[in-house]
Amino acid sequence: MDSAGADQVRNAVSQQGILLGQHSSQLTATSREVECLTAQVAELNLQIQGLQQEALASRSAAAYGRSLPHAGPEPHANSPPPYDGDPNSCRAFLSQCSLVFALQPRRYVTEESQVAFVITLLKGKARDWATAVWNARAPFCATFEDFRAEMIKLFDRSAQGDEAASQLVRLSQAGRSVTEYSIQFRTLAATCDWNEAALCARFREGLADNIQDEIVTHELPHDFDTLVELALRVEGHLQRRRQRWTARSSWVLGEGASSAASTSSSPSADPEPMQVGRVRLTPKEKQDRLTQGLCLYCG
Repeated sequence: MDSAGADQVRNAVSQQGILLGQHSSQLTATSREVECLTAQVAELNLQIQGLQQEALASRSAAAYGRSLPHAGPEPHANSPPPYDGDPNSCRAFLSQCSLVFALQPRRYVTEESQVAFVITLLKGKARDWATAVWNARAPFCATFEDFRAEMIKLFDRSAQGDEAASQLVRLSQAGRSVTEYSIQFRTLAATCDWNEAALCARFREGLADNIQDEIVTHELPHDFDTLVELALRVEGHLQRRRQRWTARSSWVLGEGASSAASTSSSPSADPEPMQVGRVRLTPKEKQDRLTQGLCLYCG
């Protein structure tokens, strides 16, 4: 091959190298563009997922009749104590779970997550039942409200409606404080469709006799809350009165013991006036008369 032919070959190879370099640069640029597009698609997917979650949370919030906050951290909510199937605390447990969902709607977005949360808090026979129905994919496991209704039907035996009204009719203070009596009264009354006048009348009838006797000396209120406050004030007044009598009795008995010692050392002394027909009152008799507000001379 002559020199001219060799030069042509070298020029052709050089041109091919230039073209290959250009193609490589174009491929690199194209690859970078593809990577950018891939990143943009991933970001759009995340935004779509966020919008879907917000939409689900909004529907969940609408089911509870509340608005869903769009910014800021959700408040902390303590998990309810585990539920073991106690028939008297089923409704209270489920109500606490509902409060958790209300406080943290974005955390418990789906109905399935709410049901799963409830099941994780069960133990004993309640857990055995829930595990069985969850594994069997029972239809009522699809929503919290259906699962709640099934739990109430199976476990709840708390007083409701007519049964609560029947218990309310028989309820009395029975040696408890007015506070304890009013708490149980309000709990039963919450499920009874009684008007204000009926609640007031039944509450007064259940009070201890001494509190009833004192209440009738006041102007009786027409609303239930004010009546409870009056009963609490009367109870406090009677307690303070008993404390004053106890303190006074202790002082008088102490004086009586000193007088008895003086009398024993002086046999000729006249009998103390705390006696009738020259019969000396015993310390217990003195205490009883003082406590009841009776005269120490005639009783």
